[in-house]
Amino acid sequence: MYLAVIPTYRNPCIEVLREMEEGNLDILASDYGLDSTVRTGIDKDFYDRVRRIGIFGDKVLLQVGSWKNPLSASVTILDLNPRSLTSWSILVLRRIARRRTLLWGHLHPRQGSSSKTAFLRRTMRRLSQGTILYGYASVVPAKLEVPGQPVWVAPNSLYKRADINAGNIGESRRSIVYVGRLVAEKNVDQLVPAFHRSGLVDEGAVLEIVGFGNAVETIERQILDLGLEESVVVHGRIESPIELAEIYARSIMSISPGYVGLSVTQSLGFGVPMLYPEDAPHAPEIELAAVGPMQSYSPTTEESLAAALRDYFLHLVSNPVPAEEVSAKVGDLYSAETMASGISAALRGQVVEFDNEGWPKEMVVR
Repeated sequence: MYLAVIPTYRNPCIEVLREMEEGNLDILASDYGLDSTVRTGIDKDFYDRVRRIGIFGDKVLLQVGSWKNPLSASVTILDLNPRSLTSWSILVLRRIARRRTLLWGHLHPRQGSSSKTAFLRRTMRRLSQGTILYGYASVVPAKLEVPGQPVWVAPNSLYKRADINAGNIGESRRSIVYVGRLVAEKNVDQLVPAFHRSGLVDEGAVLEIVGFGNAVETIERQILDLGLEESVVVHGRIESPIELAEIYARSIMSISPGYVGLSVTQSLGFGVPMLYPEDAPHAPEIELAAVGPMQSYSPTTEESLAAALRDYFLHLVSNPVPAEEVSAKVGDLYSAETMASGISAALRGQVVEFDNEGWPKEMVVR
């Protein structure tokens, strides 16, 4: 596997995958890819570091060094990312050498299949011998775009199955939680003002914010300006599933004021429903709306968020979700073991059957 970056949250998946492959797996990655806030953080014994070169202001990535094994290996997995010159180069050279190469990543760019650059991903896929997708909802369009090419799903996951549970959910929950990077593109500047505007402080609600990023100063200033020191808690970065489980256990709902990503896998995994903006450029994890309770709102504004916060909070107080049932579904479909199994099946060329909606036939969502 020659990848741009392997974040900390991939550690459980990589650990399981290494066990499955019994030592027959070499992994190479750089300190970070195209986004300096997303850095490689898996166990140092799990991978070899390669140097990166950012081109055109880090809009294009070139990784150098250690190409010998990726070029000669019986199977190599590369990033499905047209902005990686390394992926293009190794992909083309292995195509010429008639060696089996797989691509792993998002089927389409954030703007979707109609994006001007979507054809580049399709071109990469046609040069490869298969695609490993991040989500089940991508299976059907992937098969339509490149007919006859095998696809596998390594669902974007965070934790091992044993760590995905809702066993500590409390009966009286009043927290609203945000977990994620504190950056502008996540619309986190709307969190505190919308919470204040919602009037939920009078209902005993508390807003808990978990994460780090350059927007933390803005958030802390908003808390002081609005006098919410007793009702808003900024935890900083927390990665331990045990510590996060404690926060989710007292949370009636989670919130994503910007595009939905891995945080929804985490939230539903702990049995907590999510509120999210309908018209944001979501990552493939938005497919979890078919698995557990998620409520959308529109438009993506502070005012709309405030109204949606209040409505959904009061709705959930009167209509609590079946937390353990939701958590169990996520554990079946989005665990580190499931993710690793998808990658392992791709490496071995094993056929995986999907239904007409893209769900694996042995785990169809009802």
